[in-house]
Amino acid sequence: MSEKFPDTRTEAPAYLQRYLERKKGNVKDSEITGESPTWILRARKKAKDRANLEMSIPDAPPIRSEGYAKVTVSPREIIFPDSIRNKMSRSIDIRLIRHGETQGYGTDSGLTQLGKWQSHRKGQNLARGIKDKSNIILIHADTARAKETAYGILEGLVQGLSRYNIEDINISDPVVMENFRNLQVWCDGQEKDPTSAFLKYDTLMEEYERKKSGDRPGWLDEVDRFWKVQAAGGDPIQYWLNQPLQFYEPPAIVVRRFWRGIIHLIKSNSNKKELRLFICTHSGPIRAVATSAVGHDPGEPHNLEDVRIRVFKNLENALLTYRGRATEIEIPIINTPSWYDLRKKD
Repeated sequence: MSEKFPDTRTEAPAYLQRYLERKKGNVKDSEITGESPTWILRARKKAKDRANLEMSIPDAPPIRSEGYAKVTVSPREIIFPDSIRNKMSRSIDIRLIRHGETQGYGTDSGLTQLGKWQSHRKGQNLARGIKDKSNIILIHADTARAKETAYGILEGLVQGLSRYNIEDINISDPVVMENFRNLQVWCDGQEKDPTSAFLKYDTLMEEYERKKSGDRPGWLDEVDRFWKVQAAGGDPIQYWLNQPLQFYEPPAIVVRRFWRGIIHLIKSNSNKKELRLFICTHSGPIRAVATSAVGHDPGEPHNLEDVRIRVFKNLENALLTYRGRATEIEIPIINTPSWYDLRKKD
C-alpha cells in the first residue's frame, strides 16, 4: 500500500497518518495499546466533575444533565503525529459553532435559558485553550439565536480568561457577517433562511388549501417537502444535503461561501498574532462544511458543538476536526471551476 494517495493532499488524513506511522514503528507502545496519556485522563475527570457540579446547583437551567454539560466541557482527544503537528504550527484556529437551544424555529426566536447557559459555558471552556496576547474575533449569522449565542460566548470568555489569569487578550465585539448566514431559500424572488421561508410558505399554503385552485409555485412545493420531513421526525438537513433542490442554496455553494468568509477574515487580520475566529452559525452549513471534508455526513451538531478548523499558513490547506476525526483538506476556493460562475452565459 502506497503511503501517498492520488489526490491533492500532500499527506494522508491524520487518522490514517497515525496508522502509517504505527506500521513503521514510530508510535509509542502506550499509543498502540490504546492507553490514554495522563493529560487526557485529567481533562476527562475535570470535565465530568464540572458537569456533575453544575447539576447540583439549584438555579441551574432546567433539563440539565451531564450529557448537556459534556458537549461544552469535554476535551479534544486527538493526538496528532509529528508530521501533522509541524504543519499545525502557526496555523489559524477557527471554530464553527452551532447556536444554543432556541425557543423555536417558527419565527426568528432567541435562545432559551438553557441556550444562554450553554453559550456562556462554551465561552468559559474556549477560554481554557487561549494563549496570552491572543486576538479573538467573534462573528455571528444574521439571526437572533446566532447573535445571542455570540454574546453569551463573549461573556463566558471574559469570565474564563479572568479565572485562568490569561492576560493581554484582544476580543472584538460580535459582528454579523453575511458569509456565515444560514442556507438560503429562493422564495418568489427573495432569498430567505428556512425559518423566514417557512413563515411565507405557511401563509401562502393556507390560501392555496382554502381556495383549492391555481398551480403552486415550485419553491412552495420544495419548502413543503422540506418541512414535512421535519414534521415526520426525519432530518431535513440530511434531505437538503442529498437531494438536488432547485430553490434551495446548494450545499457546495454554502461551503464555498463559508470558506471565502474564513479566508477574508484571515487576510483582513493578518497583522494580528495568535488569531482565533469563533463563528456562531447554523447546523446546516456546519454539516455541509464537515461533509465536504470527511466524505460523508457526520451528523447533526449539538447546540454549541463546533467544527474546528486549523488553516495552515499557506492559506491553501487546512485540518478539519469534528467528533474525534481529523481530515487534512485543500481549501476548496483556491480554484474556481466554470460551473461555479453562475453568471456565465450558456
